[in-house]
Amino acid sequence: MIEGTGFGYIIVNGVRYDHDIVVHVDGSVTKRKKELSKPYKKGVHTPLAPPEIEEILDENPEIAIIGSGQYGALPILDETIKLLEEKNVKYIIEKTPKAIEEYNKLSKEKRVAGIFHVTC
Repeated sequence: MIEGTGFGYIIVNGVRYDHDIVVHVDGSVTKRKKELSKPYKKGVHTPLAPPEIEEILDENPEIAIIGSGQYGALPILDETIKLLEEKNVKYIIEKTPKAIEEYNKLSKEKRVAGIFHVTC
């Protein structure tokens, strides 16, 4: 369960993470591998690019939830969305606080993976 977030952090199962995270289908948490998306960076923020999504697609989620930051500033490439659609994975993109609500609700009954950006 994701208990909360604020600028620069997220709390999952009582553990505070001070970086972007991936919550896998099995509920485990790892640090977001932004280096996979760095080659796609054009501005200030590292976008969410297909190589990062491929990591969670290997887990066969029914739903991918993307927390786009406290203010929704995480760039999400069109190619990323296209990849989700090609794999028939439903997706929800919301600002991180709202994405957490969706994750907590849906992960009780569905195979859900999430990527959560914790700053802008």
